[in-house]
Formats: sequence, structure tokens, C-alpha cells
Amino acid sequence: MNDNPFANGTPQHQNQHVRVASPLGTRQQQALPSPQLEARKQKRNYPRIQSQDVPTTSYPHQPQLRTSSPFQQQRQSQNQHPQQFQQPQFQQTPQFQQPHAYASSTPPPQINGYTSGYDQTVNNLAAMSLSQQPSRQDIPLVGQPALIEDLQHETNTPEIPPNYTATGSPNAQVNACFNRSTVNAFPFSNALLKKSKLSLGIILQPYLSNKAEVPVVPDTIVSRCSRCMTYINPFVQFTAGALQWKCNMCDMENDVPQAFDWDVISQQHADRYSRPELNYGCVDFVAPAEYTVRPPQPPVYVFVLDTSYQSVQTGMLAVVADAIHASLDRIPNEDGRTKVAFITADSAVGFYTLTGSEAEILVVGDLTDMYLPRCASELMVNLVESRGVVDDLLQKMKTMYTNTHTPANCLGSALQAARKLLSPTGGKIVCFQASIPNVGDGAIKSKSSSSNKSVLESPLMSASVPFYKNFSAECTKSQVCADMFILGDAVDVATLNVIPRFTGGQTHVFPGFDATNKPAECLRLKEEVISLLSEEIGLEAVMRTRCSQGIVCHAFFGNCSVRVPDIMALPNVPCDQSYCIELAIEEEIKTQFVHFQTALLYTTCFGERRIRVMNLCLPVTKSISELFASVDQVAMTRLLCHQAIDKGASSKLRDGRDHLSKHVIDVCAAYGKEVMGISSANAQLSVCRPMGLLPLLILGILKSPAFQDSPVPADMRSQSAILLRTLPTAAWLHLVHPHFYSLHNMPQLAGTLDASTGQCIMPPSLRLSSERIEAHGCYMLQNGQSIYIWIGKQAVPQLCKDLLNVSSISQVTSGQIPMLPHVKSPISERIDKMVQHLQKNRLATYFPTIYIIREDGDPMLRNRFLSYLIEDRQPTGPATAGANQQNVSSGMSYYQWLGYIRSKCQ
Repeated sequence: MNDNPFANGTPQHQNQHVRVASPLGTRQQQALPSPQLEARKQKRNYPRIQSQDVPTTSYPHQPQLRTSSPFQQQRQSQNQHPQQFQQPQFQQTPQFQQPHAYASSTPPPQINGYTSGYDQTVNNLAAMSLSQQPSRQDIPLVGQPALIEDLQHETNTPEIPPNYTATGSPNAQVNACFNRSTVNAFPFSNALLKKSKLSLGIILQPYLSNKAEVPVVPDTIVSRCSRCMTYINPFVQFTAGALQWKCNMCDMENDVPQAFDWDVISQQHADRYSRPELNYGCVDFVAPAEYTVRPPQPPVYVFVLDTSYQSVQTGMLAVVADAIHASLDRIPNEDGRTKVAFITADSAVGFYTLTGSEAEILVVGDLTDMYLPRCASELMVNLVESRGVVDDLLQKMKTMYTNTHTPANCLGSALQAARKLLSPTGGKIVCFQASIPNVGDGAIKSKSSSSNKSVLESPLMSASVPFYKNFSAECTKSQVCADMFILGDAVDVATLNVIPRFTGGQTHVFPGFDATNKPAECLRLKEEVISLLSEEIGLEAVMRTRCSQGIVCHAFFGNCSVRVPDIMALPNVPCDQSYCIELAIEEEIKTQFVHFQTALLYTTCFGERRIRVMNLCLPVTKSISELFASVDQVAMTRLLCHQAIDKGASSKLRDGRDHLSKHVIDVCAAYGKEVMGISSANAQLSVCRPMGLLPLLILGILKSPAFQDSPVPADMRSQSAILLRTLPTAAWLHLVHPHFYSLHNMPQLAGTLDASTGQCIMPPSLRLSSERIEAHGCYMLQNGQSIYIWIGKQAVPQLCKDLLNVSSISQVTSGQIPMLPHVKSPISERIDKMVQHLQKNRLATYFPTIYIIREDGDPMLRNRFLSYLIEDRQPTGPATAGANQQNVSSGMSYYQWLGYIRSKCQ
């Protein structure tokens, strides 16, 4: 498949998650704009209620929040060797000592000239050559809080010497938000990799929605290596008097196209060194004609709706019809080529002709041999030309099935009909399912609730019938993608997810959906439908990653189909969906740098064929210490999570859990042995700073519904695994380690808009521990899927009045709400701004709704909130220290988990 031009690109870097907060604990007055000054005057204080039964606790002020990463500050102030890990030196501090970044600037007193003599010695040592050697930043994990502030540091790819690139461009590396590696210094051999126990892989987000534009090559000149088909990029070198370029993958010398130096259109000399593909790590090529097999695919949407009795009872149809109607003006359709069709499924398949003055329904009852009752042009129509008929049909669909009593659903047959409609052009199936398919192709038998197998001995996700996987393979051949909206209970999420899993789609799950009694879920469904349909997706795409000699792509993860040997087939490329590739070393690497190029060939929603190319260059190291210091702990955890999901799905949940725990134990043991030189009998469980949060993130995965060892509803477990597999990295990190804020004592500027960025200022994040919760306080926890607002049982009446418009805590009702009540008070307005910011600027299509949780209210909601405090011991956790446990438990506290790891390292 070397002729397939797949490419992938990266725009300018953009922060995906920015938080700015005013300094905490400072007494200096700040000059505020008049509205903020007015808000300060109106600010209410919420005192603590003194109780003889529950003593109040005085907590110290929180440390001042930095608005810029120390990593960025150091990179601007020093020039390190390219193979050295680009991170600052952190001073180790005792457990209760304030971090050095927040320490007083007052110099220490001089005693008998000691200080000045010591400083002189340090300065002399700094001038010696020893200062050029990389220094270790070991941190003990046991006995001090997790350094969660490291999660907010920017991820930076290694800097490459300017003379190593063709133009010396500072933008030669792909931005980390599009392509990031688990290590930023690549091991030179498989033996070194095995010794470190690390895993190699890259996380890809090739179509990430980003305000920065990807540079586009202005012409259709695509220069590729004649041997390995690598696209010309910033890391090639010009040879033979600049008449040839040397491939950075295979060293083949290729002719430079004449158009690089002469513009045929303007008949003028052209500067080849200004071309985007030689200056940017991510570019889009406009594909020439030979990259197009057929006319560009238009955006085509076939909506498949469940009209069985169970579906009608949930009230789904009316909400979905409203959501689709609200999306019609947002569907990408600038060139007027978008087409739509509607199919309904109960005991038969219903088609709708949309060419006349009003829609006409045609019913096909033969489910064994599905056919189209009319020609495709009558069933699938241009949205602009037939807009009136479509609007009328959606309006009637709200009520036309109200009196149905058919319990049957023939989803499989309806999907076959949708595929027949889309096969000539390709397109997207958007399916709304609220009952289990029980007739026709793909019928699913209800799973028996009584099973002798324990939770750990059962597969993580297993499809009930093979039909949907075979159907997905047929869809992929025809460039058809399917998205699933699964509503209600016991619909078998694991089986229905197979279609999006292999066609590049998305799955949205709404357990217990009830339009009448759950208005917040109606809002979530509508917002997610609008978000999905308004995406400018990539169509009929293939993606391939090429590596330097000696490195191969070993495994692929994400919603896609894999064609032998290394091509990822993507009928749709949704915005903000991620993919992962595991790498393997086949032979010793003898070069100073290794290269990775990912190419994505796709069609835009507006009919233009493009190739997006992303280029990543990593230095090669022979030092195991440098290898550990270069770890990207978020990317590493993400790769391990993918591996664990596959192991749990292919065999049993225990295998996936064991993979996670064993890997973090092996890595910690390897660091102690190979780097620190500590014998296993005296292991202190210390790691380098870049891996300091690896155990915490692994614990967050083990405590997720997907990997919990306690009983969890099967659909909830499947939904969690789907999110862990597909979310973009920033949203994935929020899911594994949610953000936790204190609201009753947040900084004055929190909940206001930053004048320079226009973004809402969020409070500083707290550790995920109940130690941070006070009985009188108010807190927010958000994981990208939900926003929880916790009200302490001793909250004062004024706080309840100002936030929820109730007179006392006894009147606060726990539950899901569509929006916060509108109360004219500073705290209500600020919290409402934060909630709107989280909902509007969400990192994926999933819409987070609000839950109010009273501490002594609904016990199920209370337990759900507390389950996200991953540093705490859960009720199912062991009562003894982790060192005494034989097997890992999801209920362990963070410190029990560290004790367990340390005991296994010995």
C-alpha cells in the first residue's frame, strides 16, 4: 500500500486547558476593574457553624498558583544538550514544607560568613564541566502528597539542533497536542528497553479541533521518497548541490522537483526554503488527481431511529427530532452537497421518500432479504433542495409513533438498509437505539443476570453476536461510518459499540434515559447530537505511520480498522478522537535521532482531498537514566490503558488489571535497581520527577468503572472502557484524574473572565482526597462527563440562599439539574460562569451536566462523588496496609497502593 498517500499535520501549538488564578494567601491589594471592585464589596463571608459534635479544622492557605509552567521558564533561560530531558531542576522538600516556588524571597541570614562562602563554592562548581551532566531529580513517593501540579505543565517535544533541519525552523517538530511519544529520548536497543520495563508508543490526534490553522502547501506538488514513500519534511537534507534531497527515514537520495525553485504560474524564481513542508512539523498537502480514486464524497447522513414501544416510552423520539432539526443549519454544507435520509426500525423497516411536497413512508417487512423500495435518489435527498420536507417530517415524527405498542426492534436489518443507501458514495449512519434488537439480523438475546463467573473472571467487553463485527467490515469497505446513541437500560452497549469501534465512529450512552423525568438528560442528548452533527469531520481516510530503520509499528488502538500491515482505515475521522500505536525495536539503532511520520489521507467536508503529514524527531540515548528522565507519564499511562483494555476485552478483566499493576511495579523496581542502585531489600520507592504521577494515574484507571473489581452494571463498565479508549488526551486525563475545586473560599478572581485571554479563571485544583473537604464547605468536581457540586452538611444558610436560592441546607435536594438557579449574588454568578465555561469549552463532544450533592442527601450520589476521590480508601478496600495485600484492590487508598507497589518491588 505504499501508493496510498496518507498524511497528517499539526497546527501551531495551542494550550488545551488553561487555568489562571489569583495568588492565594497574599495580602497585597490588587488594582481591579470597577466591576470586580464592586463584586469584592458585595462579597459575602460564609462563617463556619461551630458544633460540639463535629469540631472544625483550620487549614493553611493554599499555595500561590503559578500562571506559567516552570518547564517553560527554564527552557527560555538555558540551552541544554538535545538528548538531555528538557525539564527544570526541582528541589526536594519535606512533606509539610512549602514548595520552593512559593517560598519567601528573603535571603537567609549570614552566619560567620558561611553563606557567602557556600555561595562562592556553588558558583565555582557551576562553572565546571560537571554542571553540563544531567542531574537526577529523584522524589520519594511514600510520605509526601502527589505532585498534581505537574499535570498542568505543558507537554513539550524535544528541541532539535537547528542545523539538523533543512531550514533551521523552530516549528520543525509536530506539536505535542497532535502527536506525542511515551518517551522523549528513544532507547538505542531492545535490551535497554527491556531493562527499563517501559513501553514505547505514540499518541495520535490527527484531526484535533484547534483554533490555529494547519499550514497548507499552496500547490499540488507532493514530493516523496522513491523507496520508502516518506513525504519531504523539515528533517531531510539537500545534497548534490541542492538538486537532491536525502530521506531522513531510509537515506535514499531523491530529485528535488523543479517547481521548488521555479513558480510556473508566476514565471518567477521561488524560494524553496520558505515552503511550509520544509518549515513545519505538521502540514496539509492539497492532493493531486492521482490521490483521488472517485469524485470527492459529499457529507451524507442517514438517521436510523428506534420506534419500538420501549423507545416511545422513554420520550426519545421527540428529543432526537428537535436535536436533528436544530443541527440542520450547522451541518457542514457550504457547497450545498450534503444529503440526508431517514430510516425507522421496529418490527419492520420504514423508509421515507423526501422528494414530494411531504414525506411518504414505505414499509419493508421482509427482514431476511433487505432491499430499497425506491431508488436511492428519492430516499436520500439534498438537504438544501428538500429542506421543507425534512423539517415537516421531523415535526411529525415527534408524535406519529405515540400509540405504537410494538415491542420488536430490527436494528440489524435497518442498518443493512442504511448501508445499501450509502454504499455508492460512503457516509455516516447516526443511530438512536433505546431497546435491545430482538428480531431480524443481529438479534440479541437478553443476557442472564445470574452468572457463576466473578467480575474479574469475565471479559471487560464482549459482543453477544458476531453480526455487528461483520457488518462493520462491510461498512469500512464502502467508506461508511456509524455513530451510536444508546439510551435506556440493558441495551447491550458492548455489542452495539462494535460498529463505531471498527468504522471510526463514536458511542454515546444515556443509561436510564427518561425525557419526562430527566430534563438534564434531554439537554445532554440534544447538545451531543448538535455537537456531533456540526463537526467538520474527515471523510474516507486512511492513516499510516512510518518509522526510522529498526523500529516497527507493533499494535494499533482506537476506533478504526487495521489493514495489513500497518494502515489504519477510517471511514470518518471525528474531531477530538485519539489513536495509539505501540512501537517495537527490531534492531539496534545506530543513528543520533529517530523519526516518525504519520500521514493521513482524507477528504474534507467541502470536497477537497488532502494529505496531513506530522513529523516527530526524537534523540537516541544509551543511558537508562536519560531514558527514564524523558518519560511522558501521561502518554505512558495512556498506552498502558490501551493495552489493558485489549487484554481485558480479549480474555478477562483480571488480565487487564494485572497488566496495569505489574507494569507500574516493574518500572518502579527497574528505576530503583538500574538508576538508583538500591537493592530490592532496601527499596524506598523513589522515581524521577517525570514519572512521579505514574502510580497515581494508574490507580485512577484501576478505580474507573471499567476496571473496578467491585460489581458494576455491564453497560456502565462498557461505557467507561469506551471513553478510556477514544477520548482526546486532555479529556482523557480529566476522566482519570478529575479536577477538584473549593468554591466557598475560592480566590477573588476565580469565576471571572481573564482580560487577556477571555477565558474563565478557574480556582486552583485540590488533591483528590476527602481530607480537603470541610463540613461547612462547597466544592466542585468535574471529569469532563459530569459536574458535581458538593454542599457540606454544615453549610450556612446564607451560602444555600446565595447559591441555590433555598433558605437552609435541609432544603437542598440532591440530584441532576439542567442548570443552576439564577440567583443575583456574586458566588452564584461566578460559579455559573465556571459551569458555562466547562460546558461550552468542553474537550470532546460529550456534554457535562450538573449534579447537586448534599453531604447527607442521596447516598448513591454521595458515593459516586466520593468514588472520584481516588486518593481515599473506598469501602471495598482493604483495612490493612497495602504491603499486606496479595492482590491489587480498586478500593486501596493512594498510600495503600504505594505500600503495595513497594512490597512487590522487594
